[in-house]
Amino acid sequence: MTTTLRILALLALVLAGGIACGDDDAPTSADAPRDTEVILDWFVNADHAGLYSALAGNRFTERGVALTTTVPSDPAAALKEVATGRSDFAVSYQPEVLRARSEGIPVVAVAALIRVPLNSVIVRSDRGIRRPRDLAGATVGVTGLPTEAALVRAVVEADGGDPEAVNLQTVGFELGPAIAAGKVDAIAGAYWNIELPELEARGIPVEAFRVDEHGVPPYAELVLVTGEELVARDPELIRDVLAGLAAGHGDLRRDPGSAVDALVAANPDLDRELVAVQVEETAPLIAPEGRPPVVLSATEAQPEESWQEFADWMLDRGLLDTPTDAADAVEAAFLPGA
Repeated sequence: MTTTLRILALLALVLAGGIACGDDDAPTSADAPRDTEVILDWFVNADHAGLYSALAGNRFTERGVALTTTVPSDPAAALKEVATGRSDFAVSYQPEVLRARSEGIPVVAVAALIRVPLNSVIVRSDRGIRRPRDLAGATVGVTGLPTEAALVRAVVEADGGDPEAVNLQTVGFELGPAIAAGKVDAIAGAYWNIELPELEARGIPVEAFRVDEHGVPPYAELVLVTGEELVARDPELIRDVLAGLAAGHGDLRRDPGSAVDALVAANPDLDRELVAVQVEETAPLIAPEGRPPVVLSATEAQPEESWQEFADWMLDRGLLDTPTDAADAVEAAFLPGA
């Protein structure tokens, strides 16, 4: 984050009474709850288990925040919404935040909701694909996002295969149906904790190659993002939202079942039995035992260095047009205990 923004944020904290002695866990304000909104990255699902645990436990209300979530009509527009101040927060992805910064969009990641990569290449195990290099000659379904092609190339290269021999087929957001129907041999851009259990529950013979185990640097899959304007104007709100989120992550550790209840209540279209399996896979990624409840990078320590490593990888892969200073894309000062 830039020096100017750090100074503005600190100044605003002082003026707002955000720097004070006493219990860090106590609510920061006795006033009426402050309204704030989080634009989700997609429909409500197990990846949001920590956020919905916090909502179910009234953890944001305890911090004097009335937080609501919104399912976006256009997920790609969420970062611009927070950059312009039309919304306070959005759930996005580390690669997208770095891409936005490279394009001059003033957004900042303040916490990781999922601290490790979920992206994977899911393959049909009945097509003779036993390892990533076997994808040479296979047809891989993608949504069309440039990151997916880069991930496929990296995974195949890391196993000594020829990425140019992989046939990429754009199927839009019908990744699951495409592989289930046998129209493609594999799909990229699917999550091993969401789509993989869904396909397995349908009896489709599949397995996943996780990208972070096959040549891709670690990164945080889902991050909570705000705009530079809110960082300067209301750092107390950010601190309280993250404190509530941390408490919700603690609740998720203790009782994953309550997260399942909250998710199904928020999205009745979800299959409760399947969501329970997905939450069981996802909860340890959101809030692992013995680790800080909220962090900002896959490696926890030195988030700016971790983000810079991934930004450099994106640049090398042609996913960024210009070098990007990742220090401007993250701000760890609002994390509980920072």
